[in-house]
Amino acid sequence: MKIHIVPLMLTCGAIASSPVFAATPFSDCPTEAFLFQGNPSNVYGVDLSTGNFNVLQTDTGAGGTINAVGFNETDRYIYGWNKDSNTMTRINQLLKVENLTIQSGLPNKSYFVGDVFDNKYFLYLKGTGMFSIDLSAGDENLTATEILSSSAATLQLTDFAFYPETGDLFAVENTNNNLYRFSFDAAGNASFSLIGSTGLTGTTTFGAQYFDKSGFMYISNNSDGKIYRLDLRDLNDLKPTAEFFAQGPSSSQNDGARCASAPVIASNTDFGDAPDSYKTSLAENGPRHFIGTNFFLGSLIDAEGEALISPSSDDNDGSDDEDGITFNSELKQGSDALIQVTVGGSAISYVSAWFDWNSDGVFDEASEQIIVDEHLTPGSHSLKFRVPETAISGDTWARFRIAQNEGVKPFGGVTYGEVEDYSVTIEQQTLTHSYYPGEGEWATLAYEDNWPNKGDYDFNDVVMYYRVDTVSNSDGNIIRYDISGKLQAYGASFSNGFAVQLDNIARSSVREELTKLVVNSETKHTFTVLETGQTNAVAIISNDLKEQFAEPTCSGSAGNYYRVWRGCSADAADQFTFEVSIPFQTPLASGPDMPLNPFIFAREGRYRGASFGTDYPGRELEVHLKGDSLTSLASERFFSTQEDTSSYSASNCPGENCDSYRASNGTPWGLLIEDNWDHPSERVDILATYPELEGYATSGGTTNQNWFLRSKAVESNLFE
Repeated sequence: MKIHIVPLMLTCGAIASSPVFAATPFSDCPTEAFLFQGNPSNVYGVDLSTGNFNVLQTDTGAGGTINAVGFNETDRYIYGWNKDSNTMTRINQLLKVENLTIQSGLPNKSYFVGDVFDNKYFLYLKGTGMFSIDLSAGDENLTATEILSSSAATLQLTDFAFYPETGDLFAVENTNNNLYRFSFDAAGNASFSLIGSTGLTGTTTFGAQYFDKSGFMYISNNSDGKIYRLDLRDLNDLKPTAEFFAQGPSSSQNDGARCASAPVIASNTDFGDAPDSYKTSLAENGPRHFIGTNFFLGSLIDAEGEALISPSSDDNDGSDDEDGITFNSELKQGSDALIQVTVGGSAISYVSAWFDWNSDGVFDEASEQIIVDEHLTPGSHSLKFRVPETAISGDTWARFRIAQNEGVKPFGGVTYGEVEDYSVTIEQQTLTHSYYPGEGEWATLAYEDNWPNKGDYDFNDVVMYYRVDTVSNSDGNIIRYDISGKLQAYGASFSNGFAVQLDNIARSSVREELTKLVVNSETKHTFTVLETGQTNAVAIISNDLKEQFAEPTCSGSAGNYYRVWRGCSADAADQFTFEVSIPFQTPLASGPDMPLNPFIFAREGRYRGASFGTDYPGRELEVHLKGDSLTSLASERFFSTQEDTSSYSASNCPGENCDSYRASNGTPWGLLIEDNWDHPSERVDILATYPELEGYATSGGTTNQNWFLRSKAVESNLFE
């Protein structure tokens, strides 16, 4: 395993072991940013390229908070405001304070906004003014000059920063997150103007603001430690929009100083290597990680000072470290794909990935992220995703990132982790879709789970909206079924699973490694979709629907039921939605009739009613639609018992002569309504709610064909 670990080198050196000299300046212009946080202040050295930080000093000698800090390039000291003694202070290379006295001109206030430029220390306070202090006058002659009046000091600032060399001063205000520019006339008096919005929203406090040599401005949010970058390199074409740049430390009290003439330098950092249109280099705010021992993909990771951008990357020079991702299937338009992700470190990590589906040279955060913060343990993991039908065929790029924290973007710096970029090829494929009952429409499945008893016969034990998309290739052959649905009601005290059988389609004909279940928009990568031990293909959607929703909190509810008690309709909208995909090894010339064969089944080792006693039927008990066939794991022994009068014969099922799940009057235990359906409230017999159902059942469906319409129902018996 090749891991290059280089300690973060800070100009300050090993402070704890150095002797204290009160007047020791910094030896040069440091490249790191200095962050003063807390009360009393701790001092951090922050690598702006990744946000990696080290504690440099825990005892500055100030006794309290240091704020309003700025780096003086003339004498190479940091100057700030000691809030404990309410005075100006000078901070040496060892990050120890030396308090200074301002003789006159400065109102007696507590200042927290400051910076240094051209050997002058500047302080600002809303409603008090802006002041400059000439540091060249000597420690005994420090006086403050008002350069912005109290009435003009209207901006709510927590820091500002001088542009290198020019003396322009910039600040992001906290109330509106707008960027402002301060200018100075020949007499040194200040005025400010609005540049524009940073695009950031919400309540923010940017207590640390810096520049680098190129003219990029960096602002650090106190509350979450996020560092944003503004492109102010061209003073004649300022771009105030802020972009996330790196993740640094957070604090309620925050102030920063940096030598503005120093470049931002990446040290011990891993970069991507896709073309720079994907934001790969540091200048383009490419993805990068300070390298640690626990967070990486595969077994290789190398340190770079800058991205080696394709075609000049390390992919072909024998030191290729892109070894964490294996593509185990083709990437075809409109089909699912399988990748193997190897987490090489020893810590649980977050993995995210993006594909440039439209080949525009950009990773779009909203539409092109295919893995979002997948929390993975060390080792190998199979992950699945759908290639959009709209993806452009041909060569494109994919980006994978692993990190210790969630929420990483396809760009920006993060401490600890790795980025791996891959050139991939999208294969062309023409698909057609046939929807049951129609595109954007739902059928309703409703089950009474007391079979072979009728029980309360309220048909709200399991109510499911249901749709099937039959996906075919250009030859008209079926390549996949996508079955989707959402739970509408669960009024059962029993535990019921939900599954779909593909009648007369052998289990072996399914491409099992690409079966996929998505629940509430989250892909269940480790869930086994295809049930083992079955002759036909049976897709398990839930082994226990009772575990898919929260117990209702509304008044009058009882038990762990879902949307069955009148007055509880606001308690649980769409808590369980799903899509299960069943692709085939070889496309099928034809498939089963719709709606396929959806059913509920009993859970092993769970009580199933007084009629069974302690003889729990478990997985042997299935409840299908009337006339549908069992799976090979179910038992026929429950037919023609208790209130079931059907004469089931496997030789007749599936088919028109399949006699299953029929009571003496022809009523079923499973209903299919090819529309959205209003189900009965709890413990109200369906025949009392929809009286025309019995005539429909006894006639074999020749009469009362609209029995399920709301206008045919007894309104007071419906769930609402």
